[in-house]
Amino acid sequence: MPMGCSIGNVKITAGTSGCLVKRGEDVFILSNAHVFTQDPMKEEIETGEIVQPGPYDGGLAPDDKIGDLADYIAIGAEEEEVTCPLAKFIARLLNSVSKLFKRKSRFKVMTLTGKENRVDCAIASPISPDAVKKEVLEIGAPKGTAEARLGMKIKKSGRTTGLTTGEVRLVSATVRVQYGRKTAIFKDQLVAGAMSKGGDSGSVVLDEDNRVCGLLFAGSDTTTIMNKIGDVKRLLGVKVA
Repeated sequence: MPMGCSIGNVKITAGTSGCLVKRGEDVFILSNAHVFTQDPMKEEIETGEIVQPGPYDGGLAPDDKIGDLADYIAIGAEEEEVTCPLAKFIARLLNSVSKLFKRKSRFKVMTLTGKENRVDCAIASPISPDAVKKEVLEIGAPKGTAEARLGMKIKKSGRTTGLTTGEVRLVSATVRVQYGRKTAIFKDQLVAGAMSKGGDSGSVVLDEDNRVCGLLFAGSDTTTIMNKIGDVKRLLGVKVA
């Protein structure tokens, strides 16, 4: 399996294999926590089979298994539902009044966690070193890492949109990202223009010299959002292979 292609936990849809990384002498596949786990906000490291292609593209275990979830950085939610009995009672009371007046609005009491994130990243251990190769589709092998700069020309190869290019527009952005019903705040992120779509999550972003500078994890029709590769390396304790 080369990097830059469809991959995912057996219980999600599909994302992208980013690049190979090393922790000590062991080699791992790098992608996003929301690609390699069923619940990236779960604090306790869970087990999980990784298939290639991702389940949305027909990947099934055990025939398409490429590896196992090894580690990830749990994502902290922006807010959590309150467990206080009094707060819940007040919410139920307000909802009863809302129903009485035939209003469609409903109340839910939440608490702000104050949690801020830097990365959405995970690594998987391949079933065999021979099952993966470091070359990224249509790009080639990464040549180390680099710190992103404003205006830097970048490229990525992803499961959905293939090879695309762009440039770094922001180097220290704060963004809010939706994960199912929850949201998470990410600080100090890289932002580029439209160069990705759903399914490209997990792609590594490289400069013109094939040095990895970011890990793509979110975006929209107009923007692409990336973790800084320095934060990924530091928090996971890895280096690009």
